[in-house]
Amino acid sequence: MKPIDVQELESIVNRVKEHLSLLKENMDLKFHFNKKLDQATKEVRQKYEQVQAAYSKIVGVGCIGIFSDQMREIKSLAEKFHQDRSLPILIEGETGTGKEVVARMIHYGEGEVTAPFIPINCTAIPSNLFETELFGYEEGAFTDAKKKGAVGKLELAQKGTVFLDEIGDLPLNIQPKLLRVLEERSFYRVGGLKKIELDIRIICATNQNLLGKVKKGKFREDLFYRLNVGHIQIPPLREQKGAIAPLAQMFLTEFSKKKHKQFKYIHQDAITVMNQYHWPGNVRELQNIIERSILLYDNIEILPQHIDYLANGKNTMQKSWKQHNVLNPEKFELPAEKLDIKKLEDEIVKKVLSHFNGNKTKTAEYLGLTRSALRSRLKDL
Repeated sequence: MKPIDVQELESIVNRVKEHLSLLKENMDLKFHFNKKLDQATKEVRQKYEQVQAAYSKIVGVGCIGIFSDQMREIKSLAEKFHQDRSLPILIEGETGTGKEVVARMIHYGEGEVTAPFIPINCTAIPSNLFETELFGYEEGAFTDAKKKGAVGKLELAQKGTVFLDEIGDLPLNIQPKLLRVLEERSFYRVGGLKKIELDIRIICATNQNLLGKVKKGKFREDLFYRLNVGHIQIPPLREQKGAIAPLAQMFLTEFSKKKHKQFKYIHQDAITVMNQYHWPGNVRELQNIIERSILLYDNIEILPQHIDYLANGKNTMQKSWKQHNVLNPEKFELPAEKLDIKKLEDEIVKKVLSHFNGNKTKTAEYLGLTRSALRSRLKDL
């Protein structure tokens, strides 16, 4: 056996010490690097959350008028439902009662929620596209599928809320799949094999009698009762008489400032006309009436003659605009400063488009324009 060379051993020990020292330095550098990386990640996340908080203020609940006991009770319910994101919620109410506003109240609560709120209009999506829209799909799932697949609305809403508007029009073949999502809190993309766990709140809304659809076999009974765990019924505006005047005043203040008009009040006789009207379009219709009056006139207060078409119990766009046509010299009131024709035309186009819920065909037909001419105008808005 070869005898141990003490000098060689010392040399080995010294080299090991050097390696250990270098390793320690590298570990220290790595530690400091990771610490700085974690700090940078934290700062980015904080900035992201700040942006999301600011964004939530813009697209969140918005301006809400709570002027009746019924709406105060609904606001209280929304605050309670906000605390439990696992609870499915069904909001029922007539068209224009503010179902999406209530859904946003549930999602955003009183604080600055940065999680996504993903609205889906069940009426607007063709039934053959609904599954991929909701669940997404993997690469090669079907002909013409994107190479990398696509993320569905459910996955986009992780940690947040999916709002299924007009749930009564959800295709029958999708209903059992939505029920499975509610029960298992997971799903598969179309053509996928990987289970995706979900952490979302599901809120649905309808202006239809869902229970009646269940009895007719047009909506699954098990899905109805699964969705109806948290329930909110929004009353029509005609059942909230005391809320009509303050809501109208709120809209008046908002639109008058936005459109640089001098409106400040609503004449008592005009309020009487509003209180006697049936409001089939509910709060949305009231909002449109006030905006239309501010567009066509520029007084200190809204007078009965500005909304006299309501006294007949009717409010159609064609009738009201025929009575208050901006091109009628007897009805049209010139602004104090110069008249901007282009701006006035743009306001009219936007108003008609809003009245027809974004339907460009009906808007073009009403305005006497071709669809291409309407598209050209909309580009400039």
